[in-house]
Amino acid sequence: MLAVRNFPEMLSFYRDKLGLRVSSIRLGHGIEPLTDWARLEFNDPNDTAIELFDESQHPRRTAPPYPRENSFVVAIRVKDIQTTHAELESRGVEFKRGIGEEEWGWYVHFMDPEGNRLQLYQPRPGY
Repeated sequence: MLAVRNFPEMLSFYRDKLGLRVSSIRLGHGIEPLTDWARLEFNDPNDTAIELFDESQHPRRTAPPYPRENSFVVAIRVKDIQTTHAELESRGVEFKRGIGEEEWGWYVHFMDPEGNRLQLYQPRPGY
């Protein structure tokens, strides 16, 4: 769960730029999907998901302090880092550097509009 300051901008980033699917789940209890809350799914609905909460509408949700640049990194495993990197770049995602390589595989870092760090990674076969 991620409490955000600018809900429309963050929803657009995760949904439109990263291409995550918006879940059809409705929480009820005064929470309005795509207005002040969204669950964004990676692949299968049973996989890990990111939930965005509009901080102004849900002040009890805890959030890391701003700026968030050093608070955590969301690591997203991909099957083909070259293809995913090129696709996200074409959608306007700005990467800090090119794809890095380690013994375990490949990785690349970027940030969302509110300074949260994200990483794409592709492990080598056998890791």
